[in-house]
Amino acid sequence: MTIVSASVSDRSTAKYASNFPYLTRAEFSDACQSFLPRLHASGLSSRPIPSTDKELFDGIEITSPREHDDFTVISKVFILLSPIYSLPVLYFSSAYTSLHTGESTPITLLEDVYKYLITSPWQASILKEPTMPILSGSGAISQCEHPLYHGLLCFYIHPCHTGDVMNALNQDPEISDITLMSYLALWIGVVGPAIGIVIAG
Repeated sequence: MTIVSASVSDRSTAKYASNFPYLTRAEFSDACQSFLPRLHASGLSSRPIPSTDKELFDGIEITSPREHDDFTVISKVFILLSPIYSLPVLYFSSAYTSLHTGESTPITLLEDVYKYLITSPWQASILKEPTMPILSGSGAISQCEHPLYHGLLCFYIHPCHTGDVMNALNQDPEISDITLMSYLALWIGVVGPAIGIVIAG
């Protein structure tokens, strides 16, 4: 697993969450703006999700292909702010496309998420022996309707342990001093690898 940090050279101009690890809507939007160049530099196709409030972003959308022997899984990954938890949440919808026929089939069953998306080191953590608190237990990944794109069925990684994980990272002497610029890079470094999203450092 790669945990990526972003450094800020001038601490006096660095922006921080006012109630770390929780983010206001404006702080989340700033974190998204800071994170987009990092995604582009990593070669991931991504775009901001604009808000009706032209000053803010509602989140980020990432397209992530993943090659298998006979098919490719393409995931749309959405980083959104939970209005209840005030923490980022990773939503994703995926489909697998046959390399032989070109036929695309949406992934709608949780067992297919585990089969085609969850990388093997994480399967044990989620299904058997929880070692990563952000993904502990069988309820760590759930299915829902997308909160912005009504009618789109997707999955999400539940944010109930996100605050604890971010607080632990903030206490780590090698990582501490988490700014809005580095917040999402660290967060995706924890939750992203489970579904194959790794941001190169």
